[in-house]
Amino acid sequence: MSSDARAPEAGTRDGLSGPLVPDAADQVLRQATVEPGRAYRRALELGEHARRGGDARSAAVCAHAAGVAAQQLGRIDDAIEQYRRAIRIAGPAGFVDVAARARASLAGSMLVRGRLAAALREIDGALADLSGVDAARALTQRAAILQLTGRPEDALADLRRAIPALRQAGDADWAAGALSNRSVLHIARRAFAAAEADLVLAGRLAAEHGLTLWSAYIEQNLGWLESNRGEIVNALGHFARSEQLFGQVGTQTGSLLVDRAEMLLSVRLIDEARVAADGAVGLHRRHRDQLHLPRAQLLLSTVALVQRDLAVAARSAEQALGGFGRLGDAGGVALARFARLQARYAIDPAAVTAGRARRAADELRATGWQVPALEARVLAGIIALRRGQLGAARLDLALAARARATGPAEVRIRGWLGEALLRSADGRPTAAHSAIDAGLRIVDRYQATLGATELRAHVSLHRGELARLGLRLAQEAGDARRMLALVERGRASALLFRRPRPPADPALSRDLADLRTTMREIDEARDEGRSSTALVARQVRLEDAIAGRTMQLPGALGPPRRLPRRRAELAAAFTGSTLVEFVEIGDRLHAVTVHDGVSRLHPLGAVETARRLLPQLSFALRRLARPHSTPARQEAAAAALRRMQGELDELLFGPIRDRLGDRPLIVVPSAGLHGLPWAALPTCRQRSVSVVPSATLWLEAAARNRPAGDRIVVAAGPGLPGAAQEAAVVAAQYPGARCLVGEDATAERVAAAGDGADILHIAAHGRLRSDNPYFSSLQLADGPLTLYDLERIDAPGHVVLAACETAQATVVAVDEVLGFAAMLLAQGTTSLVAPVVTVVDEAVVDLMRDYHRQLLVGEPPAQALATAQSRAAGRGLAAWAAGAGFVCMGAGIRPVFLRLTP
Repeated sequence: MSSDARAPEAGTRDGLSGPLVPDAADQVLRQATVEPGRAYRRALELGEHARRGGDARSAAVCAHAAGVAAQQLGRIDDAIEQYRRAIRIAGPAGFVDVAARARASLAGSMLVRGRLAAALREIDGALADLSGVDAARALTQRAAILQLTGRPEDALADLRRAIPALRQAGDADWAAGALSNRSVLHIARRAFAAAEADLVLAGRLAAEHGLTLWSAYIEQNLGWLESNRGEIVNALGHFARSEQLFGQVGTQTGSLLVDRAEMLLSVRLIDEARVAADGAVGLHRRHRDQLHLPRAQLLLSTVALVQRDLAVAARSAEQALGGFGRLGDAGGVALARFARLQARYAIDPAAVTAGRARRAADELRATGWQVPALEARVLAGIIALRRGQLGAARLDLALAARARATGPAEVRIRGWLGEALLRSADGRPTAAHSAIDAGLRIVDRYQATLGATELRAHVSLHRGELARLGLRLAQEAGDARRMLALVERGRASALLFRRPRPPADPALSRDLADLRTTMREIDEARDEGRSSTALVARQVRLEDAIAGRTMQLPGALGPPRRLPRRRAELAAAFTGSTLVEFVEIGDRLHAVTVHDGVSRLHPLGAVETARRLLPQLSFALRRLARPHSTPARQEAAAAALRRMQGELDELLFGPIRDRLGDRPLIVVPSAGLHGLPWAALPTCRQRSVSVVPSATLWLEAAARNRPAGDRIVVAAGPGLPGAAQEAAVVAAQYPGARCLVGEDATAERVAAAGDGADILHIAAHGRLRSDNPYFSSLQLADGPLTLYDLERIDAPGHVVLAACETAQATVVAVDEVLGFAAMLLAQGTTSLVAPVVTVVDEAVVDLMRDYHRQLLVGEPPAQALATAQSRAAGRGLAAWAAGAGFVCMGAGIRPVFLRLTP
């Protein structure tokens, strides 16, 4: 779970000294926090020189400086040794002030090691021997310790005394640190204006005095502030600048990884959050940082729980609980106990009682954790409902529902879930639907603030429980129209926001070009048997930079589009066609049909049947399409295909076949059906079938009025037998078509030529990336053409991708779809033809020739594809199988209007 406050990086600015030692020692102490690597080496050299010369004071100051530098570099044991050396040298020599300053720094190291009582003893002892600016610095140190021991008011009191003294003394370094640490205390109290004021002032001091390391921490805290405000795009920008600044001084901080991971988790970028959380745990363990390790382990538990990696979730929660217990952190203990409870509930719901969840909620609320307290209260209500304890459930859910009007989006969403569950338990389904709608509107508004499509897609996980409750209620009532509205509200919703075109960004263009070069070099290295480890590391860095920049795009323009709900409007929207929208509710598959404006709900069968048959069907098609397969294998594949065709067709269309007639179909797959080659099913064969991520997106595509044009672009990528021939055959059918092959078919040229084209046809190798669909690509002469490249151009009107599996989609957050086809449709492409399976490119040449001929005579794309596939069947089973893997996506019933001169 993401937290509302965080512990500061205590001790990171320890031991800066005034002009109390000779110039060289004084200078290296000042340098220790600015350039720790150089300062550490210099301090050791100067310290040895001072020791040989009998200069105890300078030797002690240099040991202190070496400790500060070591701590900045994460070498805590080394820092402790250097601080103690400074104390041993300065104390017996009578330099009480030098020893006291080293004790203050030693307190910071004790803090990092999780030894809070020892840290407090050291800092109190130092304060007894310090005055003036040195005392103000020690107060700043003590404030960090007090916060971690659960005394935030005492910490604020120390900082109120310290900051004026530091500023009056002109100590910009420590003043910047004190202001930054105080901002964290303000954020914990949700006093955001006060936190921002402190950080702005601290940032000004750091910039004016060249304090790069403090600038990094200030940017990190600004990111945390914006994350707590819900301003995710701004938070990403601050975290990126913080990481850059930390890199400039050659240091890493696990807390930045944790902050970033918590923010990524809040928008449900789960895989990215897992990488950051794993990295933070590893970094803290290497540095033996017992202070910050439990927080990283707690976060790892939460991310693993969302990923259903239940063993890691339970183990990490247990480790975090032990760590927080050793620190005496009551709030951390409460969080870790709840994380452990959540993991146990996920493993075995019967093992967790409503009473235990209720006690967790009370403990969390008492220690100030309002969001997880609300989650625990909702969990208690759900458990009580399932066990028939209606009175207790009403009480729990009523308490949870109080949060629906205030606080961050996530709090209000959980509050409305509690209210919806309460109304449902009271037998008020209409009122429950109203509560569900209210919660979903908050999700919509939250999505609209995010510019990057993948951010909007993942954040919709927030709607999951609300939507599932609504679907269950609609199913129980047999309300097809309500179910359609609910499904459409969450299905591909990230694609339904109007947003500005990404601005020109030279840095992004450079990174995309570098990525293409790197990917090509990786392929070459692997072909030649050379190591590609360094190149892969460079690929990862470039992809992180590209994804990070696009996540900082401005938010959407206006509200998302919505499907009409009235019967007359639905009839007008789908005139002449039948909409079939598949829905998974639990382990059962359903279909909602819209025919002449009448919506009906149809139970179909087990989801597992479709999940089992779909990959087998795709495999059989690939086997049949292979030109050199043996007759025995061909016959076995054909027999298997006939059996699977019949079983799948009966599952998906048997109960609704009477409603379909011979009308064109608009098919909206559920999550498990996106890879289905629809033309292989008897009901869809020779029929106009348009496949689309959501019916709302289909309506948007169908409403686009593009004027007739003559910009035809055809391109062929390298390493694909038949691609150049296909490009030549297609281009020959269109007078004036631009054909890019060989070295001319670079990503930049193809993207530029396809910018706003009427038809864009690309024959190339396709690479799908399930880990980040936006790096799925088409392989061109100079490397990959990614979705990030295509997002920066005006979408072509009609697109044909003769590239393996480019109509496939990655489904995230239950029903959000990311992939080539979905993104192009969202950008403005009216229709698209591409395969959902691996294709045999030589067999596709004739299919594409027939397809474009039908377009030229005025057939809409969906019907043109059906005609071309039917003709392929006349050339044999292999040719039919090669063509059956293609689907038409988008508004396939809309003709491609062309203005061509013979």
